[in-house]
Amino acid sequence: MYNYYIQKIRQFGENIMVKILHTADMHLDAPFSLENPSLSEVRRGDLRSAFKALMMYVEDNDIDLVLIAGDMFDSEFVTKETVSLAVNEFARLPDCKFVISPGNHDPYTQNGVYKKTEFPENVFIFAEPTLSLIAFDDIGVDVYGYAFTGPTMERNPFVGRKPLHPERINILCAHGDTSSPISKYCPITENDIAESGFDYVALGHIHTGKEPSKLGDTYYAYPGCLEGRDYSEAGHKGALTGSFTKDENGFRAEIKAVRFSRRRYAVERINVTGAASNDEVAEMISRVIVKNGYGDDTLLRVTIEGNVTPDLKISQKIIERQLRELYTFDLINHTLPLYDCESLKYDPTIKGAFFEALLPMLEKGTAEERELAAMALRYGLCAIDGSDIIDFE
Repeated sequence: MYNYYIQKIRQFGENIMVKILHTADMHLDAPFSLENPSLSEVRRGDLRSAFKALMMYVEDNDIDLVLIAGDMFDSEFVTKETVSLAVNEFARLPDCKFVISPGNHDPYTQNGVYKKTEFPENVFIFAEPTLSLIAFDDIGVDVYGYAFTGPTMERNPFVGRKPLHPERINILCAHGDTSSPISKYCPITENDIAESGFDYVALGHIHTGKEPSKLGDTYYAYPGCLEGRDYSEAGHKGALTGSFTKDENGFRAEIKAVRFSRRRYAVERINVTGAASNDEVAEMISRVIVKNGYGDDTLLRVTIEGNVTPDLKISQKIIERQLRELYTFDLINHTLPLYDCESLKYDPTIKGAFFEALLPMLEKGTAEERELAAMALRYGLCAIDGSDIIDFE
């Protein structure tokens, strides 16, 4: 049996049109992966600002329905201040309907934020792990969904279920994982979506996002997270928005991505082979920064690799001073010294013996072993020559 949540009823003509916004994985108040605690707190503020920007967009664009497909909060860290912010923002827009499907990070539990908080009347929250229906008769839309009630959900609740009213716009708002059929976070297969009978499946859980696609007659998408929290969530982040129409010709969707993130993580790997100074390395990095438009909104991590002159001591501080302003800059040095191997091979001194001892690993080791051997060679030759031994990372 379906659970029903019925709002006011109104008769429709032949056409139904609704403006929607689809978001997920906000993780409000979740920690950020930054070494500087003060910057981490700033980034948590950025996340709240991104949420407020989203709500302003909803207001300015007369959005009828907002779909929040799980992990709006991060239950382990959420504060009363942030919950109050969300409640006030929802209450400020009484003409918009907000549907929330609790996810694995904000499950619906007896002591959880959704049970303990009094939300405005325009907020509708799925509370059961079985498929439920929220019927918005006034706009001709049925929204189906379910709630995580714990950290995992090993079965898909909508398999084998069909919408009750095909003439309406039928939406599934759900937290689930399409990346693995054995996922512990509600595994959803492409076949599940194609045979569902829904017009649109609004998903959450995959932070990188997935562009709107169609399986059978069903559109589906992941909007990605609202604000990246570490380097694995690189790029601008936001939500999906658009209009859904249904008439005698069927269902049509016009969907676009909208950026709401305050800042972005970015990851680059740059080959600096031949560089003889930190200035030259900085110039190579600068070209990539300019090309990609990185600026004071960017948390950039650069891994440099390739072969450089043996006496080049990579310095993040020297390089960073020559770059355009970034929010943060992190440098990982994977360069290898460009030694004259032939000379070292026949060197009769301790240098040659040291090189010969490392040669098998340099030539036949795994990638990790070769890198380790090259680093050992660099340190060893510095020590033999009496040069400064520094932390090259």
